[in-house]
Amino acid sequence: MRIAMIQDDWWPRTGGGPVHVKELAVALAEQFGHTIDIYTRALEKDGQPHTDTATFADGNVRVHRLKPSTEYWSPVGRVSSLATPLPHLVTEEFDIVHGHTFLPAVPTRTAGAVTDAATVFTVHGTALTSGVGRDESALAHVKRRLERLFVLNFDYDHVISVNTEHLDLLGDHHTDLSCVPNGVNLERFDVDVDRRDEILFLGRLAPKKRVSDLIDAFDRLVDEYPETDLVIVGTGPKSEELKAQANQLGLDNRVRFEGRVSDEAIPRYYRRARLFVLPSVWEGHPLTLLEAWAAEVPVVTSDVEGIGEFVDHTETGYLVPPESPDKLADAIRYALSNSDERDAWAANAYELVSNEYSWEGVADRTNQIYEQITSSR
Repeated sequence: MRIAMIQDDWWPRTGGGPVHVKELAVALAEQFGHTIDIYTRALEKDGQPHTDTATFADGNVRVHRLKPSTEYWSPVGRVSSLATPLPHLVTEEFDIVHGHTFLPAVPTRTAGAVTDAATVFTVHGTALTSGVGRDESALAHVKRRLERLFVLNFDYDHVISVNTEHLDLLGDHHTDLSCVPNGVNLERFDVDVDRRDEILFLGRLAPKKRVSDLIDAFDRLVDEYPETDLVIVGTGPKSEELKAQANQLGLDNRVRFEGRVSDEAIPRYYRRARLFVLPSVWEGHPLTLLEAWAAEVPVVTSDVEGIGEFVDHTETGYLVPPESPDKLADAIRYALSNSDERDAWAANAYELVSNEYSWEGVADRTNQIYEQITSSR
């Protein structure tokens, strides 16, 4: 098959979306011989445009960065991305057009209306089921109305959700629906690094991640564990606010903000951590959770949508209520003080991720959907 995938963001912006699309495309190409073109935005970061093309899987996966090149949040870039893939989708003969995340819904639906291609749309997460903490902007209500239109009211041949908690909402609007969770590349995290006395957060420093709760929780523990540091990897709109918080609490020498790190360095951060903490108030299906499990690092995380259904409390991790720094501190204290239990969570989680969350398995389930919808047209 010839497949077009549309993804809103790409490197140098970090996040689960680009990882999912790249790994899925490569697995589909290598396992089933598909040819896949990924259309994404040309981004600008720190004044440097990123417009280069890339190929993977012996050239069977091609990434096209479509101009104009803008900062990710640029209104010009976001609006133009609704149209820039269309000339390619209309003039090329694709069997499947597969949109991912929010804005790519528009070119995906348009391609389905004006070409013979079947359409698939993957919902990686939606504020329509839990809008708490996701968007603090003045236009949040407008974005929510657009998301309702794109996710619920556009017609697709098949809709995929990365978690089961969205299925009830999506099932009220779509008849062909599946849950296909994220995957992880286990080999990538098989690196030889000694553990350190570090608590790790890795991800976007965005409102929904609630990293401020983690800093508050760490402040309650800092005297009990004088050898343990908090390491925060990532960038985002909350970066300066979080640095100011750590400074005000007098934690400058115990909280390290690493910023954006290379893809090659990420497995080492996981492997050397004593504990990974994800205090989000909402997720789709966080890749960082699977990455921590793949690196055999114990996890403490929020019992919220997109997380609670995947973590078995005290078996593959430790769940805490969201927005509760005191309970988060108690959970971290318990994990750091009970090494045998902590190590058992990590071992159980590694077995789980090895058996159920490979990209090969994700590609196989996705390919079954492709074959189903193309054979029924």
